[in-house]
Amino acid sequence: MKTLLNPAFLVCLVLASMNQVLEKGFRIFIPIVHSYLDDLLCFPLVFSLGLAMYRLFDPDYKLTLWHMIPTLLVYAIYFEYYLPKCSSAYTADPLDVLAYLCGMVIFDYFINENNVIRLVRTKSNNHEKTTIDRIDTRFLQSEGTGRR
Repeated sequence: MKTLLNPAFLVCLVLASMNQVLEKGFRIFIPIVHSYLDDLLCFPLVFSLGLAMYRLFDPDYKLTLWHMIPTLLVYAIYFEYYLPKCSSAYTADPLDVLAYLCGMVIFDYFINENNVIRLVRTKSNNHEKTTIDRIDTRFLQSEGTGRR
């Protein structure tokens, strides 16, 4: 269940929850957030749940493009083509598909591949500098167990 404790998944979950509380609970709609945040966060959330199920049986399992691309196509066709034709409550928006694609990239890099980004502060010559450091958590996990 480490997949569901991945910081990127948790950030997506919190953002999606906060957005829904604002929209449904308080009727607060921030235009760009209202239009695209749910679409952006959709695949990190959906794929993480699926990946967590796979990882119950194989902790090192990764979803492939053969899993992700067909799912992207189904969502794009259903939500951006079919539903808008069936009901005026839905609107076709090509930028939604772009948001799905960006969400898929976020999932693949930060959750599927177990990459974590952290800020690192260093001091040199009396100057403090903050840099971004990428950590491969698979290395950190295998280091203590003797597995590689």
